[in-house]
Amino acid sequence: MDLVKKLKSGISSYIRNSDWLLILSCTAASMYGIALVYSVGHTSSIGSRDFIIQLLAFLIGLIAALAISKVDYEIICRLWPILSGISFVLVLLTFTPLGLKVADDQAWIPIPVIGTFQPSELLKITFIISFATHLSRVNERINEFRTVLLLGIHGAIPILLVFKQGDDGTALVFICIFTSMMFIAGLRPIYFLIAATGAAAAVPVLWNFMDASKKARFLSLIFIDKYKDNEGWQQYYALIATGSGKLWGVGYLEGGKLPLYARNNDFVFTVAGEEFGFVGSLAVIAVLVLILFALFRELMTARDLQGKLLCGGILSMIGFQSIINLGMNLRLLPVVGITLPFFSKGGSSLATLFLGIGVALSVYYSSKTRVHDTIFSKRPS
Repeated sequence: MDLVKKLKSGISSYIRNSDWLLILSCTAASMYGIALVYSVGHTSSIGSRDFIIQLLAFLIGLIAALAISKVDYEIICRLWPILSGISFVLVLLTFTPLGLKVADDQAWIPIPVIGTFQPSELLKITFIISFATHLSRVNERINEFRTVLLLGIHGAIPILLVFKQGDDGTALVFICIFTSMMFIAGLRPIYFLIAATGAAAAVPVLWNFMDASKKARFLSLIFIDKYKDNEGWQQYYALIATGSGKLWGVGYLEGGKLPLYARNNDFVFTVAGEEFGFVGSLAVIAVLVLILFALFRELMTARDLQGKLLCGGILSMIGFQSIINLGMNLRLLPVVGITLPFFSKGGSSLATLFLGIGVALSVYYSSKTRVHDTIFSKRPS
């Protein structure tokens, strides 16, 4: 009887103290994304396989997130050497004969049965964990030059590795995560000003080293008519496809009439716009905003700096990745190969994304069930 009572009490506590807004909004986004992936590939065997992998990745990821949420995030952070070691080894494997090149990126390794795995997706989560641990340990000295230098080296390692893979988009996401977490940790504005000035000064130099195709991606944002038949064709057709849906869309499974590449991946937003119209596009943005709001709430109510950094890292990863992807789809930003979180095809992306959500849920659950020490108050639970 005591065991039954403890079990009931544990389940009741879990239900009462979990962030159901985050769980349900992530579930809604994933199910919407799975429906879009199915629509793109429902007429082919490969598309059906993508749908099954996406569905399994969601189910496995959600179960993992719920399980991780019951593990105190301090324990997770203490495991950072193991977690980082695993992810770095997997990334390094992409530079061996095991690595697979997809498009321009040497960023994949083969996995029997399920196909391929992109280790940089896992590296994003483990970097957030290791960097949150690093920042929380040196927080009292964060504005000392030596500390900033070591933190910069910590951030530069994964950024340079991913850049070496050829995955400029993911490298950009790492930079956004690094910058956001440094800001949350309390780095003085002068450092950001120096970094921004240096980045601005480096733009002309970097431009001269960029190949013609990458330059054209930027130029096509301005001169669409000139580039719509070559480097700008993806965004050109993406806008036409999105606009063709008008208010309510052409109907589910009825899209795909235009020759648009990566409709189930980088340009999955166009599928929502084409098949479900402006309403469907707005629904994508709305559910992403809900997820970001839930993560921001977790950040603000975290019981310590480490918890805030973990939530802030996950928030910035999803937020900036969404902004970059939507900017690509709407021809506001150049195409850099960024997927839309929860929506784009990619089993490794979706499953590892839920690992990050599990860490954020752990912060929230801990803030509800352990001693509170937030930016608002200090009170026993």
